[in-house]
Amino acid sequence: MTSDTRDGRGAPVTPERPVRRASLLWEPAPGPFRRRFPIREGGFLDAPSLDGVTGLARVRLTLGAPGARRWYPGALISLLFLVGFVLVPVLVQAPAPVALLWATGLVVFGAVFTVAFPIAMALPARWRWTPPVALLLLSLPFVVVLGADLTGLWTYVAVSAAVCLGGTAPAGIAVVATAALALVVDVVDDALSPSSTPPWTMPLVILSVGILMAAFTRNLQTLATLRRTQRELADVAVEEERNRVARDMHDILGHSLSAIALKADLAARLAERDPKAASAEIHDVQELARATLSDMRAVVSGYRQVRIASELASLRGLLPAAGITAHLPTTTDEVPEDRRELFGWALREATTNVIRHAGATACWVSLTPERITIEDDGRGPAPRDTTDDRIGTGLHGLAERAADAGGSLRIGRSPHGGFLLEVTA
Repeated sequence: MTSDTRDGRGAPVTPERPVRRASLLWEPAPGPFRRRFPIREGGFLDAPSLDGVTGLARVRLTLGAPGARRWYPGALISLLFLVGFVLVPVLVQAPAPVALLWATGLVVFGAVFTVAFPIAMALPARWRWTPPVALLLLSLPFVVVLGADLTGLWTYVAVSAAVCLGGTAPAGIAVVATAALALVVDVVDDALSPSSTPPWTMPLVILSVGILMAAFTRNLQTLATLRRTQRELADVAVEEERNRVARDMHDILGHSLSAIALKADLAARLAERDPKAASAEIHDVQELARATLSDMRAVVSGYRQVRIASELASLRGLLPAAGITAHLPTTTDEVPEDRRELFGWALREATTNVIRHAGATACWVSLTPERITIEDDGRGPAPRDTTDDRIGTGLHGLAERAADAGGSLRIGRSPHGGFLLEVTA
């Protein structure tokens, strides 16, 4: 069966091509490999999840990823040093055939440096040291044949190690080792051919640039992680808000619609023998419907508050109308302010169940500063397996409210024979 559901770019969604959330920095550019090989979220320096993708397909995905495309401009700009201080002097000073050979080697070196980062991201973590090592090996002929002055090429090796190894401790060790190797070579060269330039100059440049890139890389990783966490927290907040609205809608509609149905039934019974009383009940139904609509709007806006005092006032007329004798507290002054909303929700949920399901003739409500208890003399809780902890939607929502307030919900059989609900905060 076909479906016209489409993803964020307007492309049709099929079972073979599910909707995917865009990754922060590693989402690949649109193309055939993207359609065939989905990539999950990943940070700037974390390899994308490429389950089942191997070989050139994996490399091509990382070469075209946004994180790699952000790397290329900086890498190419850094190669200006290679052109100005190495390539041009070689072309000027060396004989033509030899100069062409060295120039080709430098082009290969620069190309490997440019793609080192995305290729490293295509490799398993344990093999990400290979691009920096490849650069080191490519630079050795220049240092050995053309002289120790070309240890400056190892700056690229240090930078490659910093970004390919992700700014971790191994990256720092690789940078320090590269600088130490350059220092050894320069000291030996200075001993054989003294120069006015201190032998520690280039090693210091290699060390400082490498450490700077390692720290920069680490910051990018942290930023990518924070952004992913921010997006996940936003998703959690949306889910929590959805749960709040669903819970409040259930509690409000369950109570209000029960009251409306009760009033409407009473009006129907009074319609023939007492039209005036029936009219009064219909008027109450109208008011309840308007109040319910107002409550629904308040829930959606996030401003709905249920208070224990207003719920008790409502029950003084609602329970007798349902034929239930009400035993209610006369005051709520002893209930702390921070518990009045929770106790109001508990009273609303419990009395809704009493009216709709209990078959009770009496209902008792008791209040203390720490607890509200609602009991009835109806049929009580249904028998069930003691290992089955599933409860209704309304009670589940009330349990969540109590837990959020640091309290607890207890349900069971009342001493009066019916249902007992107790919320402690």
